[in-house]
Formats: sequence, structure tokens, C-alpha cells
Amino acid sequence: MRKIIFFKLTQQKQKLVRILSVLLVMLLAACSSKEEPVVVAIPVCDFEYSRYQATVTGYCQEPVADLPKSLNVINKSITIKPLNEISEIFWFNKKMKYSLIKQEAIAPLIFIIAGTGASFESAKMVSLQKSFFQQGYHVISLSSPTFANFIVNSPNTQFMPGDLAHDAEDLYKVMNLVWAQVQTQDDVKASSFSLTGYSLGGAHSAFIALLDEEKQAFNFEKVLLINPPVSLYNSVSILDEYFDLRNNRQAAVAMFDEIFLRFSNIYSEQRSSKFDQGSIYNLFKNAELTEAEFKLLIGASFRMSSSDMIYAIDVSFNTGAISYKDHTIDKFESLTHSMQRASDITFGDYFDRAMLPRAQREDANITKADLIQRYSLHAIEDYLKNSEKIYLVTNQDDIILQAGEVEYLQEIFAERAKIFPRGGHCGNLDRLSFVEHLHATFQGRGI
Repeated sequence: MRKIIFFKLTQQKQKLVRILSVLLVMLLAACSSKEEPVVVAIPVCDFEYSRYQATVTGYCQEPVADLPKSLNVINKSITIKPLNEISEIFWFNKKMKYSLIKQEAIAPLIFIIAGTGASFESAKMVSLQKSFFQQGYHVISLSSPTFANFIVNSPNTQFMPGDLAHDAEDLYKVMNLVWAQVQTQDDVKASSFSLTGYSLGGAHSAFIALLDEEKQAFNFEKVLLINPPVSLYNSVSILDEYFDLRNNRQAAVAMFDEIFLRFSNIYSEQRSSKFDQGSIYNLFKNAELTEAEFKLLIGASFRMSSSDMIYAIDVSFNTGAISYKDHTIDKFESLTHSMQRASDITFGDYFDRAMLPRAQREDANITKADLIQRYSLHAIEDYLKNSEKIYLVTNQDDIILQAGEVEYLQEIFAERAKIFPRGGHCGNLDRLSFVEHLHATFQGRGI
């Protein structure tokens, strides 16, 4: 009997030991699954912030967002204008180029429009492509109507690029054509359409949204204006002043020489010849550029874009301002003299000497003030104020906005506006808070 009781006690002890063992294993397993998350510090630059620096190097004081490292981009082209109507000098541009990034299945589709003089594959466009693809969108990227490839392929020879309403009509035609093409060639299926653009592309997005209210080809679900100008004339006037070759050529050239001498000295002292984002930050940090030097770089960059645009317009519209009128330019002909003339022309000159006279041939009563108003968001203010589908994001210190224009945007878009305190002009498109804002806006969590 005692043996039986002892045996039962032993069985109970053994059972208890097994239970305790299992609990111990579970406890250890639970402990091991609660390891402290590894915090990876996202590098930021450590040089002094200014809105000009942010415009040039990006708002590198804020961590970059976690975006895809690369995308499966399908570079595409489409014939829009008869090839025999395109000058031989643009032999390499005889189709309009754009890109498609597609999801595997049916998905919402977004069109992105580039800023002044920029192509569908500019660095800012790539940042936006990554953000929207990550959100599950098919992405179609279009160059600005002020980019040479767009100008020479556009059938429009009546209205000068920069006329926002007519640019919108051009873009809308292209959007319809490329949408038809990607359905046929790439089997893209869209569940809805949205639209965005940065800088001038932001202003274009507003005018396209208004046009689509009438045409209803896309019936956009959401439209986002990113760092748009309020007034095209005001914004380009600011940028023209940064690069004054007419009144200050000698000083501007001397400043350029000084900047690049500093860059070359710093680069030569680096241990590696690698030229990545880190080495670029290092260049700018050690060069210690002044505000005037940053402005010069910004103005020069804008002038290079506008020079390309003005030359392409001059040839395509046969205006005779840069090259000889009615002159057939051979593809082997030197363009140096033409590009030198184009580089001296400010956007203000282009407005006064080309856009205004052409508009006045259409309507003799139109004044410069009328045209400045027409090429601004003021022209469609009521629509922007009342359309719930249109959102705005910009920066308090955007360099292309004149005094009072940030407040104007806040008033027009009200709760649909997001004004970041820093970032300059489009300097934060790949930064963490900006990308999170895009996600919140397009995934329906408000702003």
C-alpha cells in the first residue's frame, strides 16, 4: 500500500516537473521574442539650415523616408506629332517620352507632372514615383510642357508654354493618349485616377483638374498641388533676380569661379573618388556657401532649364528670336551661338517679348496685368476654394513664393492645406514627414 502511495506521489511529482518544464520553456521563449527592437539611426547632414540650402541639397537635416531603393520603370514613348513636322536638330527627340511603373494587379493610377523645365525622370519625380508606388499606385510620369522633349512633340504651335490653361489642355490630351497606350501595350487596369505635380507641375495639376470637371475622362479622386507657384510671373521674377547676367555678369562669373574652385579643392582632398549623396553633402558643408552663392546656383540652374525651353520654342514655333527665322537647321549645325543668346534671356524677357505679344494677337485688349492674373492660381480661385478633391502641400519658406502668398494658399485651401515650416522649394519630397503626409492624404486618413 505504501508502495502504491509512493508511486502515486512520484507520478504527481513527475507530472508537476513536466508542467514546470513546459512553463519554463514557454517563459524563455516569450522572453526571447521580446528582444528590444534595434534602432537604426537614419543619417542626417550636420550643416546649418537655410531655405536656399534646402532647395539646393534637399532638407537633409530631417531623416530620409524609407522608400524603395529602385523601381521597375518602363520607359515609354508615343508619337503625337507627325515626324516630318519636327526639326532635324531634334532627331533624338522625335517621340514624346514618359514612364510607367505598374502594380501587378488592378490598382489606382496617379499621373505625376514635372516642374519647370524638368523631365519625367528628374530626381524629384523619382522620389514621388517611389512614394506613390509604395502606396499601391500605378504611376505614369510626364515631363513638363516647358521641357524640350514635350515642346518639340506637342502639336500646339499657337500658345506659348507657360500659359497654364492651354498647357493643361496639352497635358490632358497627352494623358488620354498615354492612358490608352498603357492599357493596350502593358495591360494596365486602373480602379481610379489621381493627379499630382510639383512646382509648375502643381499649378498645371490645378488647371487640369478643372478641365477634367468638364471632360470627365478621368474624374480624379484626389489632386495634390506640391509647392506650386501662386503667380507664375512672381515666381520666375524671383528666380531671374538670382542670376543677373545683364547687369552683373562679371561679378556672377567671378562668384561661380570661386564656388567651383572651393568644390574642386575639397573634392581633391577626399580619400575616395566616390561621388554619392554623402560626398555631395560633404562638399557643401566644407564649401560654406553664403546665401548669395546659393542664390546664384539656384538662379543658374533655373536659367539653364529656361534656356533649353526658349531654344526649343524658338525652333518649334519659328519665332526667329534665337535662331534665324525660316531657317532649316541641320542636325550637324553648331548651336553654340544660339545657346549663348538663349542663356542671356530671362523668363521675364520671354514673358514680355513672346508670351504677351502672342496673347495680344489673340485679344488686342489684353494687358500685361491681365496675363499675369491668367497665369496664376488667382484665375481659378473659386474652383480651388470649393473643390474638396484638391489638396495643397508646400513650405512656409518656399523661395518661389512672394510675401503674403503662403497666407493666400492657406486661406484658399483651408483645412486641405499642409504648410511645413521648412524645406525651401521642394527640398523635402523624400523626407520622412513629407512622405508620411502623402500617405495620410492619399490613404484617406485626412491631413
